Amino acid sequence: MTKSVFTPSLLCVSVLAALSPSVQAAEQPTTVLATEYVTAKRGQQTLKESAQKVLIINREQINDQLLISGDTSQALAKLIPGYAPASEKLGTVGESFRGRDVLFMIDGVPQSNPLRNGSRESRTIDLSMVDRIEVVYGASAEQGLGATGGIINFITKSNREDGLSQQIGVSLSSSSELKSAGLGGDVRYQASYGNDKVDGLFAVKYAKEGMYYQADGRMMGIYGNQGDVQGSDSIDVLTKGSYRLDDNKKIAASVNYYHLEGSQDYVNVAGDRSTGRTDTARKYNPAIDGEQGENPYNDVLTVNATYDDEDFFGTRLSAQVFYNDFAARYGANYAANYQDISIAPNGQLLDQSQNESTKIGSKFTINKDNLWQDKLALTAGVDAMQDTTEQRLIRYNRSWAPKMVYRTVSPFVQARVRLADRLNISAGVRYENGELTVDDFQTLAGYTRAARFGNRRWTTTQVAGGKLKFDELLPSAGVVYDVNNNTQLFANYAKGLGMPDVGNALRGITDVGRSVANTNLEPIVTDNTELGVRFYGEKLSADASVYQSKSDLGSTLQYNPLTEGYQAVRQKTDIKGAEIALRYQATDNTQLSASYAYAQGKYDAAGDGVMVDMPARNISPNKLSLGLVHKLPNNKRFTATATHLFSRDYPAVDSRESSFSGYTLVDVAYRQPLGKGELGIGVNNLLNEEYLNYLTSTVLPTSDRFSGGRGRSYTISYTQSF
Repeated sequence: MTKSVFTPSLLCVSVLAALSPSVQAAEQPTTVLATEYVTAKRGQQTLKESAQKVLIINREQINDQLLISGDTSQALAKLIPGYAPASEKLGTVGESFRGRDVLFMIDGVPQSNPLRNGSRESRTIDLSMVDRIEVVYGASAEQGLGATGGIINFITKSNREDGLSQQIGVSLSSSSELKSAGLGGDVRYQASYGNDKVDGLFAVKYAKEGMYYQADGRMMGIYGNQGDVQGSDSIDVLTKGSYRLDDNKKIAASVNYYHLEGSQDYVNVAGDRSTGRTDTARKYNPAIDGEQGENPYNDVLTVNATYDDEDFFGTRLSAQVFYNDFAARYGANYAANYQDISIAPNGQLLDQSQNESTKIGSKFTINKDNLWQDKLALTAGVDAMQDTTEQRLIRYNRSWAPKMVYRTVSPFVQARVRLADRLNISAGVRYENGELTVDDFQTLAGYTRAARFGNRRWTTTQVAGGKLKFDELLPSAGVVYDVNNNTQLFANYAKGLGMPDVGNALRGITDVGRSVANTNLEPIVTDNTELGVRFYGEKLSADASVYQSKSDLGSTLQYNPLTEGYQAVRQKTDIKGAEIALRYQATDNTQLSASYAYAQGKYDAAGDGVMVDMPARNISPNKLSLGLVHKLPNNKRFTATATHLFSRDYPAVDSRESSFSGYTLVDVAYRQPLGKGELGIGVNNLLNEEYLNYLTSTVLPTSDRFSGGRGRSYTISYTQSF
């Protein structure tokens, strides 16, 4: 049950009423809606043409966020209405988009791992390598599997100038306490070259995170299982180039390697929920703490090659082939499910898991405009991909989630037609034709450790493999109506396709005689409907929308006390929400902004048709964001943002209360030219707000996961170009 009350329909009525004077004032100057192409949309659609809500996060906004925190999840949470609060950990448990999964991409290459969602998919690239971020709201099948909540596409930097240009930078960060353990920083270098035929870019960044401190001056706790960002080392190397064959044809290729490795120099010290004292950390002592295992990490290689022809027999052809190799290692622990008395006495077996996924695929798209007297545009194509995923326990080379191979070949077609001067209609369909293959496997002996298993106690469970075929027609349709040059009404309907956490479902099987074929692994088909308005005026721009996302066979993560872990459960789900964003150009140099995101999720928990509130791990609190951008003389820039997360009560987890108390964070950033470069200063949590991290509500609410949030921290950065 939520403590904050909000009526979505009232929001849209209020926005439409507020906009109506501007709509009627024809004598006022008009501003044409943005015409930038959105590469995450297959039909070369602009923001104006899209019947979906789309957000573009530009380079200036990314640079401001890098001065506040290098954490990708924090940047997304602060810049995207509807995105859940950041975990402030290496794992991204509970981070959802409109209550559902995000399809993360880098230049159109999928990064998400739907077969075994290990909550690490947003950490595959450093934001310093990103030129802009495209955000497509709501379920979508345009890019294939995984976008039940939306698409977030990181567009990497490219060369923008003729000749050779270079850039070198350094940053230093610290907590308010200015303690040596809290010191961090980075060094980075970039070189780019371009002429009439060739463009190339090379960039590298090494970063060291210091330890984080809470507002009360104590070190933040360590989340050893998922891994932690604090104390980590990371490196990102991006190489990118293109060659123009002629005026219409271009080939391009890029390679991005990202590695973030956590430190184990500190261990968690459990807090006390009953007194409100949060977790903290202390130096690791091998005599007291024992063996730790290997460092947690994310290791991601993304390779991408494209061919574009602007005049392929009168059409535009885009061809892409890609390769993505993803490995996420988690912290070592003595988890109950890891135990196997054939290896070590119960409770003494230390192990750690590693999630591995390899994707190889291609995308081919043909666009044809200017049909039917310039009123019709057609897009057609076909995508193919193979995703191979497995989760292993690496210390004793045991398979936890079995090797899973998903292959798909998916053709699609889309059409956009202008029926009248102000009315545009779009429609499309994608045929997802997939096959999931799993060989015979056995589950861990730890799953049968309970006495209720009798003579099967501490034995592995044999599961027969098999092949499952999935065939889904995924339609979409949209309408955009131009009220005038400034204002549009839009509506859309789309089906999105996701997979339940297949690895999670298979690894916990304990029933004799179970097989892949009789395990409920049907895809999650999400029906998304949205209605909205957007307005771009000389001073004011705004957008507002209401949406509903429902699935007859959804998937939620629920705590299972028998296995002492979260398991995917298939249930009917229904999520409703509303979002509003306002931007006001107060003066030539000052811009104000505000956004509000509301979401309410229900699911059929007991399978009896009664819909109840979703738990915190599946639905995030409502969020209000305020922003200020002020440009000072001589290219100086000051930004300030305030983010308020509203309190919310959630269903109890394992009979223990689960609630989120809410908090408000204020961040500021300042940049100015200095010499041949730029000086930047940023402050995270300016008011040193003391708060409970959202992670505390989304995981099992025990004392050793009672996380306080990060207190005030500072970053100073200098970048020089030559």
